[in-house]
Amino acid sequence: MKRTSKSLASLMLAGTLLTGMSAFVALPSHTTYAAETAVTTAPGVINVSGTGKLTVKPDISYLTIGVQTTSTTAAKAQSANAEKMAKLNTLLKGEWKIPNADIESVQFYVQPNYDYNGKDPQKVTGYTAYHSLQVTYRDLDKLGSLLDAAAKSGANNIGSVSFGIENEDTYQEQVIAKAMSNAKVRAQSIAKAANLSLGSLLSVSDPGVSAPPVVYMEKQSAKALDTPDAAGTNIEPGTIELNATLNVQYAMN
Repeated sequence: MKRTSKSLASLMLAGTLLTGMSAFVALPSHTTYAAETAVTTAPGVINVSGTGKLTVKPDISYLTIGVQTTSTTAAKAQSANAEKMAKLNTLLKGEWKIPNADIESVQFYVQPNYDYNGKDPQKVTGYTAYHSLQVTYRDLDKLGSLLDAAAKSGANNIGSVSFGIENEDTYQEQVIAKAMSNAKVRAQSIAKAANLSLGSLLSVSDPGVSAPPVVYMEKQSAKALDTPDAAGTNIEPGTIELNATLNVQYAMN
């Protein structure tokens, strides 16, 4: 029985050694295959972002013009304010020929005014009615005169005046061409630094053209515009910068 066990144990040990040798022999073949795969990898690519800028003059403005009235009751404040707004609307649509589509009410409220001295309960001292319009206006050379006329007709609250470009598509081709040229120059510089040459264009993505609005002034009282001896309001639209960004991928050889 002991001899049989030894023989069986020897047999198992030999089988284990043979199995280990088989695993050892197979490894070089697997390693060689992996090395051959690495050699056949695809050529490199480069991803760059190109930017284009174009400075243009704005051709449209957006004005916030409001009328504010205070009186002893809410009804009186609202009624008096409505009369002033009617006069302002007549001025804008009649004398200045601004279309209805370019005049939009953006805010309206009637609220109480309180007096509080810290000791007694709050006391209502009157009511304020407010109504504001957003006016789209395109003749920028006459913008200051329009604000002066609005103030004289009863507008006593002039909000921010912002400028923009009504049709950005007019300049889109130019600013995108600048972005594409910038992307190619950057890609060529990177390829040269890597001792490679720039290959074919692989892909382009376009996030779009942006033109942030230019704000001329923040909300302020129109009393200065309504002063008889004051000089006419002069507003300079300035310029607007159009920006485009392209994400471009090239092959590198």
